Amino acid sequence: MQGKRRFQRVCLSFLIAICVWTGLFLPLNGPTAHAEQRLHVDAKSYILMEKESGRILAEKQADRSYPPASMTKIMTEYLVQEQVKKGKAHWNDKVTVSANAASVDEAQVNLVPGEKRTVRELFSAMAVYSANDAAVALAEHLAGSEARFVTWMNRKANEMGLKHTHFHNVTGLPVKSYQHPPKVKGGHYMSARDVAELTRRMLQDFPEVKKTTAMPELVFRPGEAREKKLTNINWMLPGLSHAYDGVDGVKTGYTRKAGYCFAGSAKRGNMRLITVVMGTSSKDKRFDETVKLMNYGFDHYQMKQVLSPGIPVPGHKTVHIKNALNTEVPVTVAQPLQLPLTSAESKKVSYHLSFNKNLEAPLSSGTVVGKAKILYDEKEMSGMKPIPVVLKKDAEEAGWLRLLFRRVWLAVS
Repeated sequence: MQGKRRFQRVCLSFLIAICVWTGLFLPLNGPTAHAEQRLHVDAKSYILMEKESGRILAEKQADRSYPPASMTKIMTEYLVQEQVKKGKAHWNDKVTVSANAASVDEAQVNLVPGEKRTVRELFSAMAVYSANDAAVALAEHLAGSEARFVTWMNRKANEMGLKHTHFHNVTGLPVKSYQHPPKVKGGHYMSARDVAELTRRMLQDFPEVKKTTAMPELVFRPGEAREKKLTNINWMLPGLSHAYDGVDGVKTGYTRKAGYCFAGSAKRGNMRLITVVMGTSSKDKRFDETVKLMNYGFDHYQMKQVLSPGIPVPGHKTVHIKNALNTEVPVTVAQPLQLPLTSAESKKVSYHLSFNKNLEAPLSSGTVVGKAKILYDEKEMSGMKPIPVVLKKDAEEAGWLRLLFRRVWLAVS
């Protein structure tokens, strides 16, 4: 009996040793598995995106729609800048404030009916202080009514592919905050992924907006009797209570139903991160949880050049072109690609190329002939869109005699 027990103890010790050994030395499910387990973000939903590539580095409930509160104004800001870019408005244009705009509740710069302010002044008040009256005044000035401006917002959301977004007003306020709410059908909601993608588009299309969103404070009506000092509600900016190195935007939000929200942007070195937290429990919490996301991104990832124009895509050097002098023509990418990668991830990046059908010579160098999907561990990388693949050289058409001999050869071979 004692011998049997001794044998059982030896077997148990052996099994424990194996478990300890494998726990220490077997590879994790991913290169940052331990780090991801430590990333506990206290929000209903969140997302962490690298701006240039669009790669998603962390997310939770990112496609679930919630009230976005004043993060709505990112779209309002986008469209105001678009109107200026198209020449349909100018920053120095005077806006006459309506009684309706002046009556909008919550964060405001106390506009009064008949007051005249420039587009620039109102835009800055909206971007820095989240002024609702300024947002409505701009919408009415540019579109004739807030309701019509909202139709622009929903149309633009559709163009951008924001699948979990619909707007009811330009502010993100609940209907009860309006004396005369815009008559728009449907609810008011966004997903964290949509907020991040919208933020990314605004920073790409209007990079100069950061000069405004990065202002810690602003004086509205300077030198006038009703001068008003505005402190940016984004407390992560330099000199404010939650200052974080590299932050230069973008938009906070709060309603009772939405909770405390924040879409943030920060750049360190050559990497810019976009973060979104929705439904946190306090003003401080939205910034505390954003810090967790930004720290995770900056601590674990570095930008690395993985594809360059003129250089073949690894594993995909040529494409077959019908009737070409040389039927296998070299290909490359149309644009450089940098990816945020951990030190362990680089070896697991690969590419899947798909080519257009019926490619036939003659085709010139630079012609788009297909697209490349970016894969990580044989799966499509989250947030990454395919990039164009182009011809590296001209695909010259073969002469009729060469084509004839080619057909004969194919027939007999």
